[in-house]
Amino acid sequence: MLINNINELKQYLPVSLQLDFSDIHPKVIMVERDIIKKKFSKEIYAHLFNEGQTGNSPEADLLQLLSEATAHLALLEYISFGQVNLDSSGIHIHSTDNSKTAFEWQVAELKDSLSKQGWSAIESALELMETLPTGDLKTLWEATNTYQAAQSSLISTLRQFQRFVHLGDSRVLFHKLLPMLHYQQEEVISEAVGPDFWQKILRYYSEEDSAQKARLNTAHIKASRALAFATVGEGFMDTMLILSDNGPLILDGLQSRITTSKATAPQELVQQIAASYAKKAGGALTELLEYCQEQAAHFPEYTLSDNYISDENQETHIARNDPDAGLVFL
Repeated sequence: MLINNINELKQYLPVSLQLDFSDIHPKVIMVERDIIKKKFSKEIYAHLFNEGQTGNSPEADLLQLLSEATAHLALLEYISFGQVNLDSSGIHIHSTDNSKTAFEWQVAELKDSLSKQGWSAIESALELMETLPTGDLKTLWEATNTYQAAQSSLISTLRQFQRFVHLGDSRVLFHKLLPMLHYQQEEVISEAVGPDFWQKILRYYSEEDSAQKARLNTAHIKASRALAFATVGEGFMDTMLILSDNGPLILDGLQSRITTSKATAPQELVQQIAASYAKKAGGALTELLEYCQEQAAHFPEYTLSDNYISDENQETHIARNDPDAGLVFL
C-alpha cells in the first residue's frame, strides 16, 4: 500500500493526528482502488514498490506524488465518519471539556483543502507521466487505457487542448473529456473531411515533404480548434455541472475535482454557454473546410470527401449552412 501506518500518513498532513490507522485504513484502500489504480493501472502500482522505494528516479517521484494524493484523499473520505460515533441508540458527536467538534464551516474548509491538495498531487503525477524518459515505467504507462485514449485523439494533451479552450490546467478534467472528444472527432470532424484525409491530418508529423507537412499542420490546427470547441459545447453538462432537484449546479472553479458546489446555474446560462461553443465549433469547422477546398490540389484525399466541391459542381453545389446555425449541416 502507498500508506501503511499513521506515521506515513503524518508525513503528508500538516495537522495533529490522533487516529488509529485501522480507522482510516478502509479509506486508503478505497482511494488506491478507485483512483490510483484506475488512472495509473495496477501494473504501474505494483512496479512502484519494486523500483520507487529509493534513489532519484521517475518511479520515486511518482511514488511520492501518489502517496501524497492518497493521504489527503483518504482523510477527505474519512472525515464524515470521523466526526460521529454509531451505536444502537443512534448517531452521536462527542465533545469533552478539552475538545469539541469543529464547526461545519471549519470542516468544509478542511475538506476543501484536502481535496485541492490531493487532486493537485494527481495532476502533478499525470504531468510527470507526459515527460517520462525511456524505460520500464514509460512502457507500462504507454500500455494504459489513460495513455492510449489520449494518443488516439487529434488533441492528445491538456497543453494542446488549452491552446483553444482553457480547462483550469486540469489534466483530470481533460481525461474526463476524452470520450466526448473521441465522439466528436469520429462523428463530426472525420466525417466532414473524409476518413482518408482525416488519417493524413492525424499523422501530419510523419509527412517528409516540408511544404506539405506545413499545409497538413495548418489543417491539423484548424481541425483541433473545431474539435476543442465542439467537445466543450457537448461535454459541458457532463463535466462542469451537477444535476440536482434544485437545478444544475456549477462546480467551484468549474473543476470536477472540487467536492462542493458554490452557485446555481440558471438554465439560460447553461444553454447560452453550450450554444456559444457550438457556434464557435461550427465557424471553426467551416474555416477548416474552406482551407481544405483552397488546398485541394495538395490534398487529393480531401477530394474524396462529401464536402469537396469540384470545379464542375461550383455552380450547382448547395451552399453549406451558415456556421451560426451550429453543426447541423453535418
